Amino acid sequence: MASEENINKKSNEVFWRNLFVRYWYIALIFGIIIIGAIIGFILTFEWYIDTSTIGGHGSWTFNQFSLGTAIEWVIFLVLWTLLFVALPTLAASGILLAIIWFVVLSPELKDELKIRCKTLGPGKKSSSSGGFSFLLFIGVCIYVFIDGNWLTEFGDLTYGYFMNAWITVLTWGLIIFGISIVIIGIIWVAVKYGKSDSTSPSNEIQNKDAK
Repeated sequence: MASEENINKKSNEVFWRNLFVRYWYIALIFGIIIIGAIIGFILTFEWYIDTSTIGGHGSWTFNQFSLGTAIEWVIFLVLWTLLFVALPTLAASGILLAIIWFVVLSPELKDELKIRCKTLGPGKKSSSSGGFSFLLFIGVCIYVFIDGNWLTEFGDLTYGYFMNAWITVLTWGLIIFGISIVIIGIIWVAVKYGKSDSTSPSNEIQNKDAK
């Protein structure tokens, strides 16, 4: 049985990496759930723009919004996103986590996971989200420029136009970077762990218990 004394804190990074490699199919399922959530959000966003009477089904310009209608538009977008995206995603993730915990993982591995989760320090803040938002902004600017509306006044363009531009840039960005990350990840895992499974989490636990 795993204990805090026989767990080397310095091997946390190796342990989680090996755990990911050993249960790669679970990571793949979670990846599919995340991709489904992103697609669901994009489809919900487009549907809301096209059907919402607040904003004239995407035909209003920004100067036609008041503070009240803008807040109302955001509130209903959040509610529809929670209903169509967040709740199904949480339900699917919860069911998968329950199956993993009660069916897939061994008691020894669950004990070690509990201990290692306690020893994890607070996560470091990252500026990656801010950088991604900036890249999306640059992408929308390029889209508007190519579309010939770089000097068009805001009053002559509907808010739906800008929302659709944002969705288009986001979709292509996710496709390009997502495919690249998946390919690089598969190659890295295959090269680093394809020849040996001696460092898998289960073997690590067995070796420690043997000592």
